[in-house]
Amino acid sequence: MEIRTANKEDFSELLSFYNRMCSVLGEQDFLPEGDKGGFPSEEMIRESIAAKAQFVGIEDEKIIAAYIIDHNCDPAYHSVQWQINTKTEEVMILHALRVLPEYSRRGYSKQLVRHAIQISKEMGQKAIRLDCIEGNDIPQKMYQSLGFQYIDSVRITYPDIGTPKKFLLYEILL
Repeated sequence: MEIRTANKEDFSELLSFYNRMCSVLGEQDFLPEGDKGGFPSEEMIRESIAAKAQFVGIEDEKIIAAYIIDHNCDPAYHSVQWQINTKTEEVMILHALRVLPEYSRRGYSKQLVRHAIQISKEMGQKAIRLDCIEGNDIPQKMYQSLGFQYIDSVRITYPDIGTPKKFLLYEILL
């Protein structure tokens, strides 16, 4: 899988990719009410592409994986004690890391996270933080295997889920 920064020409394919992944995630047990879709939003994808914060994994000449990394986080992130107390602009937040199901179990999620760690280090960032919904155990184990530390749990209401859910917060120091 080749990982690269997304460009404007990727927008339509990325939107279709994320919409499909919302459907896939909506079928999981940890989302009993389903996934209402819309994460990331069209606006978030456009802004992430423009900011060079949207990355795609390409194989078979199509987008099979993607993630966003920027400084934006839910306000609940400010309610916990992180390993490092630093400025917002010195910490990256990992969002919307997804791999198409037919490409799962190939280590692509780990490749995306390692890529995010590498580019964050190159940017002089001090940490990467992320949240993972309770019950979504496979990515939690993967993040921990790459050095992310569990920090705390918070309740967050994301628009695509629609109700408050428990999310586990993770951080890796760079």
